[in-house]
Amino acid sequence: MNTVAPIDYAVLIFYVLLILGVGVYFSKFLKSAKDYFAGGNMIPWWVAGISLYMSNFSAWTFTGASGFVYHTGLYGVLYFVTWAIAFGFGHRLTAGRWRRSRVLSPVEYTQTRYNVTTQQLVALVTVVTGLLTRGIALTAVSKIVASAINMPIEIVIIVAGLVILSYTLLGGLRAVTITNVVQFTILLVITVLVVPISLHAIGGFGNFIDNLPSLKFDHVYKGMKYDIHYLIAVTIINFMVSNWGAAQRYYSVKDERDAKRVGLTCSLLFLTVPLLFGIPPLVARMLWPNLAAVPFFQGDVVPEDLIYVGMVLKLVPNGLIGFFLAAMFAATMSALDATYNIDSSIISKDLYGKLINPGASDERLLKVGKIATVFLGVVTIITGLIYANSRMGIFNLMVIVSALFSIPVSVPMAFGLVFKHMPRWSAVSAITYGLLASIAAKFLLGWSVGPQVYASIIASLGGLLLAEPLGRIYRRNSWLSRFVSLAIGLAVFLVFYSLSNIAPQGMTLLLIILCAVAYALGSALFSRLFAGEDHQDRMIVERFFERLNKPIDVAREVYGAGSKPVSNFPIVGIICVLIGVVVFLIALVPMSAQDRQMTMAMGALLILLGGLMYYFGGRSERTFVKAMQEELAKRGSEN
Repeated sequence: MNTVAPIDYAVLIFYVLLILGVGVYFSKFLKSAKDYFAGGNMIPWWVAGISLYMSNFSAWTFTGASGFVYHTGLYGVLYFVTWAIAFGFGHRLTAGRWRRSRVLSPVEYTQTRYNVTTQQLVALVTVVTGLLTRGIALTAVSKIVASAINMPIEIVIIVAGLVILSYTLLGGLRAVTITNVVQFTILLVITVLVVPISLHAIGGFGNFIDNLPSLKFDHVYKGMKYDIHYLIAVTIINFMVSNWGAAQRYYSVKDERDAKRVGLTCSLLFLTVPLLFGIPPLVARMLWPNLAAVPFFQGDVVPEDLIYVGMVLKLVPNGLIGFFLAAMFAATMSALDATYNIDSSIISKDLYGKLINPGASDERLLKVGKIATVFLGVVTIITGLIYANSRMGIFNLMVIVSALFSIPVSVPMAFGLVFKHMPRWSAVSAITYGLLASIAAKFLLGWSVGPQVYASIIASLGGLLLAEPLGRIYRRNSWLSRFVSLAIGLAVFLVFYSLSNIAPQGMTLLLIILCAVAYALGSALFSRLFAGEDHQDRMIVERFFERLNKPIDVAREVYGAGSKPVSNFPIVGIICVLIGVVVFLIALVPMSAQDRQMTMAMGALLILLGGLMYYFGGRSERTFVKAMQEELAKRGSEN
């Protein structure tokens, strides 16, 4: 295998400085919280779509997910396929509605659609989830870089965490989305390069097909079971994520039509994932059927996590290895900077702006958002240091957190935009029931991920859809309502008792009883709250849906709101051309003729892509500005 050479270090440092420069540049355009959190609603749809695609990546894709494919074969490739399916259908449900909600944070609308308690609960759960998952992503990239450059992972975690935090803090959402596009370009070129040279290493595509393992649907990976139910469950999770986790990208563009284009762009890009991230680990499985016999993998507690970097060190020339490490870093930046920006907006708008200082000015909210970003970055570094020595594997860690928290919050957040007749307290009951079911299924009943997600979605949907009937029963007869709540608790006990993997006894039986009591008491409490909804509450919801049904007036709400169009397209093109020139310079370093050809081809591709972005993007942007000016002038003459 190759080792990291000085030229690779130089490339990595160059890329980090370049990204920090983007953050400094875009800091000039931050005049308000709307600019920082929603890009002034001026983010081009194709930029937002690529950014959404990239925000679902991190070095976890190259480590945990690649190790999962290595272990499970074609089953792992099917896991990647579920991404495109989920986003392809999911964005059609709420993308346009998110844009029409006219919010600055993903949970801001919950105060109107539901109530303040819902807003604060969703904000709290979302931030806690982010605090857990960001550390996993940071650990993943640090693991790759540390193994490649032979440096303690703790040092890499701290340095990488501070770099990502710095440029996110400086540039807000505009810096995030622009760097996402640059990172997308690097990621695309590197992975497109790795796929053919991987196939060449085993004698071509024909040999690859001949040696593919048979598809199996039952696997145990680092102590966790994966079967057909997991594939169904992860599709459900990603479907809900495409309606809730993608919200910020949907409302960052100028209108609902562009919001739908964002979702479609992301789903189409996900079609590349099975090829770009499925083939190299499968080739590695053929090259190294026994990782314990390969020196590079012997020092890691979860060697499968290093499969992709092992392939790169074996096949890619020096210089381009540095760009691979940059791509790893870029992918993690895409995941972390997006969640930093989202969660800081939640802390600023939904927690501080509602609980602590309801009359806070826009400038104050922006300042609090930046302070929150620093806090989130520091906690991410701390959790990354904790995860660094876990033997569960990066893939399993991410699956556990996602399965616990994704569904309970996503269900009310997404369907609250669609269904009008659910009481304003229904989201709190849905989140409470969903979290309780998810935790009980995982830690109390010992279910695998698939059934755990089924339980969570059934409980969450039950909390939403049963809210109105429970409220109606309480209004008619409070004693009948108490009997229904008791019946719900009894039903939960019977389900948990009968479906437990082992015969419940002792502490397990006691916990099942307490869980059933919690559902019974919760149903009784929520029934009373549902019944208390009055005409004023219903009118608030009615007006909210009137706003959702009202198309965005781009001239008044975007062009006329003082948002300044920023030159997104040309700057991305210039950055890509600059990177391509650096790659060409790498070709001057002594290397084999084949490696030089590979390096020059990558440089030429980057320069070509950058040139096309600069030319066509600049022309498109000039057209955009002209249309904006004409529309504003037309509105001015009409008034």
